Amino acid sequence: MLTSYLYTCICIATSSLVSAQYPPDEKSVTVRELEHLYLDASPNSLKSMITPCSQYVDSSTGLIDNKFGRQTAAEWIRVAFHDFVTGNIYTDIGGLDASIGFETANGENKGTAFNDALINFSYYFSKAVSMADLIALGTVMSAGHCGGTPVPLRGGRIDATAAGPKGVPQPEQGLQDQLTRFASVGFNRDDTIALTACGHTLGGVHKKDFPDVINGNSTATQEGSDGRVAFDKTVSGFDNAHVTEYLDGSGEKGGPLVTTTNTTVQSDLRLFSSDNNATMQRLAQSNSYFTSQCSSLFSRMIETVPGAVRFTSGVSPTSSSFLKPATLYLNLDSKGNMALAGFFRYIQVTGAAKAPANLKINLVDRNGKTAPISTNAKKSDADKGTGIFGPTYHYPFTMKFPATTGLSGLSANDQTFTLQDTMFVVIGMSSLSPMPPPFVPTPAMGASQTYTGNLTVAVRAPILSFSSPYLHNNNNHLI
Repeated sequence: MLTSYLYTCICIATSSLVSAQYPPDEKSVTVRELEHLYLDASPNSLKSMITPCSQYVDSSTGLIDNKFGRQTAAEWIRVAFHDFVTGNIYTDIGGLDASIGFETANGENKGTAFNDALINFSYYFSKAVSMADLIALGTVMSAGHCGGTPVPLRGGRIDATAAGPKGVPQPEQGLQDQLTRFASVGFNRDDTIALTACGHTLGGVHKKDFPDVINGNSTATQEGSDGRVAFDKTVSGFDNAHVTEYLDGSGEKGGPLVTTTNTTVQSDLRLFSSDNNATMQRLAQSNSYFTSQCSSLFSRMIETVPGAVRFTSGVSPTSSSFLKPATLYLNLDSKGNMALAGFFRYIQVTGAAKAPANLKINLVDRNGKTAPISTNAKKSDADKGTGIFGPTYHYPFTMKFPATTGLSGLSANDQTFTLQDTMFVVIGMSSLSPMPPPFVPTPAMGASQTYTGNLTVAVRAPILSFSSPYLHNNNNHLI
């Protein structure tokens, strides 16, 4: 089945101060957007591109197309690895910074993985989330969704504006050259072996990209028109089968970078056996140990960044964050009444209480006190899904209250969520005319339609009065 992932939206660009009812803070905006991309389970989410983990989304068409023998989840991990590994922790240069976008033709990054990932990620790129954050998120989602232990995630990465240094390890390189390269990003030999094993638990090597490797595997099964030879028999499962098959000689026996008869490109064999297989034997002791080690190593990989980066807080549905408000809109009418609309998202993480049928939401007024205004939001049967951390439910609601009461937050389920009503776009008093025509989707990259219209935006904002020696805040002004 061919399913299109190309879609278009008409967006009104405003600053985070105006467009959100949350207190303006750049890092918190990044966290919220990453939470949305990572945790919400919508039909056009990033997760849908790797569901199931065996599928491939062809960036040249935006369609699921499995005839090539490629795998989007494996590509996402490979892109992060290639982006990070040319960094240097001793000079604070490079690392995971999306410089890979300028390096796809430098000879070290063969195959479609890089343009596939960058193009598919571009649909979710925004002022709040950098491309480097999206590359990190791709690794986190691939590992977590395909069977691995969840990888800690933070945002705040800064995108490079030019290519970084070369140095991605290649199959024909000697062992010492590879270990020296990994040492530059803070990984010792044991780390390097384990990270490589983690990266090779999904996907395989394609003859189209590495004929010297695959031609030396004449008896291996090639899949798809691009000739993939898998790393292990559970090609779409994030598990330690790659390790156990290497050690006991079963299945794919460690994959084509081990079994090829072309000794020049036996890079995995050289690396894995460099400590007499001690690291691989540790990784084989249990699947849970393997996935936990991969989680730790992937976390280090995606947090190897340029020195100027300042990370956000973590993005994870912990016991204090599996319930959160989202997509909030605050309106003000001509009679001085406010209306807040949106929904609460509830992720039923392991150990959390079952999602309630109804959620009581209380208003916290402008002075920080719980107001005698509340609403009971009903769990939506239509708007639900299954995310990486568990079932996701939504509770749509609308709450009306006098503008004189205002709001500084909402409380629900014994938690309080801070909001603000100082400055926001008043959607009910804003307009777009004429309305744009329906978008006609075209299954090709770069599809677009031109629209010209008039946009009127009403903004509620404080003004300063100079009628006295003091500055006064007027909270009822529309501009």
